[in-house]
Amino acid sequence: MRGLERILRNLVDNTNSEAAVLVNSEGLTIASVHAENEDRVAVMIASLHSMGEKFSNDLSKGGINQFYIKTDTGYILLKDVNKNTILGLIAKEDTKLGLLMMYLDASVKEISSILNDDSTLDLNVRSII
Repeated sequence: MRGLERILRNLVDNTNSEAAVLVNSEGLTIASVHAENEDRVAVMIASLHSMGEKFSNDLSKGGINQFYIKTDTGYILLKDVNKNTILGLIAKEDTKLGLLMMYLDASVKEISSILNDDSTLDLNVRSII
C-alpha cells in the first residue's frame, strides 16, 4: 500500500490538489491522501462512477474512461484505473487542467502496474469488511 500512497501523494503535490482517493467499484477505499471522511468520499466516487457509466451506456456512448465536475471552488475528477478501480482527485480551482490530466494519466499507469503485480490486494481490501 505504501507505493500507492506515494503515487497519490505525488499526484496531489504536483497538481495543487487537495486530496486523492483510490477506490474499488464497491466504494471501499484502497488508498488515500489528505481526504477528510475518506470512506464517505470513496462511496461517493463509486456512486458517481456508476451513474456516469449508466448514463453513458443509456446514450450508447460506451464505457467511460474519465470525467470531471467543475465546482465553484475547484474540480472533482474520476479516472478508471482498471475495470474495478477508480481514482478520484479533488483539485483546487486554480489548477492547470492540462498539467493535471497529464499527471493523472501517469499516476493511473503507475497504479495499474502495482495493482497488476499485487495479487493479494483484493484479499487485503476484502478483509476490511
